Amino acid sequence: MGKLNQEKVAFFERYAPLAMAQQQKYGIPASVTLAQMYIESAGGKSNLAQTGNNYFGIKCSSQWLAEGKPYSLHHDDKPNEKFCNYATVEESINHHSQFLMGNRYAACRRCAADDYRGWANGLQAAGYATNCNYANMLIADIEAYGLSKYEEQQTMTMLSPTSQGYFFPLAGENMVMSDGFGLSPTSYRKHAHNGIDLRAKYEDVLATENQGRVVTVGSDKASGNYAVVEYDRADGAKWRVSYCHLDSVAVKQGDVVNAGQKIGVSGNTGNSTGPHLHLTVKHQAAGTTEMKTVDPLNYLAEIAVRGNLTSTVLKKGTNTDLLASRKSGVDTSPTQADRLMAQTQLTPQQQQNAQAGAQLTQQTGSNDPNTLLAYLMGQNQANESAYQQGGDLFTSLISGLFTSAIGMAVLLDHTGNDETSSEQAKSVQQQEQTEQQKAATLIRRQRESVDPVVARETAMMNFDAEYPEEQRNTGQRLA
Repeated sequence: MGKLNQEKVAFFERYAPLAMAQQQKYGIPASVTLAQMYIESAGGKSNLAQTGNNYFGIKCSSQWLAEGKPYSLHHDDKPNEKFCNYATVEESINHHSQFLMGNRYAACRRCAADDYRGWANGLQAAGYATNCNYANMLIADIEAYGLSKYEEQQTMTMLSPTSQGYFFPLAGENMVMSDGFGLSPTSYRKHAHNGIDLRAKYEDVLATENQGRVVTVGSDKASGNYAVVEYDRADGAKWRVSYCHLDSVAVKQGDVVNAGQKIGVSGNTGNSTGPHLHLTVKHQAAGTTEMKTVDPLNYLAEIAVRGNLTSTVLKKGTNTDLLASRKSGVDTSPTQADRLMAQTQLTPQQQQNAQAGAQLTQQTGSNDPNTLLAYLMGQNQANESAYQQGGDLFTSLISGLFTSAIGMAVLLDHTGNDETSSEQAKSVQQQEQTEQQKAATLIRRQRESVDPVVARETAMMNFDAEYPEEQRNTGQRLA
């Protein structure tokens, strides 16, 4: 490989962030945007770029002129042709992306966001430039300067699960709803509407949860190009989200997608009056087989709460937050599946203590520490012979009482830590054994005159020593 032009390298590095942002929004490979930008503007030195920030050689459309937008005259195919002027380079790049969303370049949009060869050849075939070697020129720069690394970075970001595990179907600060949900006509809507319409002009449409399964991809006269993704919940419930009127689909049936991953690009296909995203949501409750169509705003409110998402949905023409009142109704209490998952995160000793605590609660009908202590002391008198043989049930249960209690709390409230290293688990087990031995010695000395209050405080001290993190989380003892 020959020596690279350092001015060219600097040009690509300077504008790479803007090109990557356009890829995320429109699905145009960042490498293609950069290569076109350099060629069309002669590295930013062309007359068009210098006088009007026009880095892509875009001529004025009749709409541009009708709206009174700025332009300048330059010689091209004909003398004094009108070319668009822009206030900033960023405005030029954004208009270029919108320009490629037109019908003329529909074939390009069928290529993936990392298929720079497909886009380059598509641009030439659609007549973006008169040079018959245009595609090869773009590809040569992309490969010589490694520009595909920028779209690879974007692709990896979109494919990786988000930290929250949830994402809205469109990126940006807020989404705008132009038409709401209603299975019957209303005064607001003269037709039945099984979903909501979100303003989206050729923007990336995104998966809303991790581990979603693409169950259907297709096209029909009503929905246009569409994709249906099913999200399974741990408790057995299912959410099925349909993304309709897409300009292009970026997934296929059977794919598994994560939150924030690209499903396709919003568009104007099917029975549609303009580019937007139609969202239909169905829900299957745990333990049932029926999929019910629900208001997508309820689903978006739920994932907003679970994913701590800061964006929202606004009603068209207003600043009304359509999710605010719905968020308070979101049930985030742990399910049985959550409890089972929490149980697998406990150490073997914690699981044993939790089971012992659950048995005590079942036998006494109470989880009050005083009631449990009284029951254990009664059991102790009935098992004197067992103690003399070295199997002191009273000692082991007293020292493990609050350990059991916290174990039950983790199972019931799912407040335990999600991750515990093997070394930490080993240390906790060793500390539990040491504290239990100390408690056993103390209780043996006082076994003839056991004071429930003293015993309770001893157990509390064990709990404090064994579970300092839980103490900080709850702010008080479980008792």
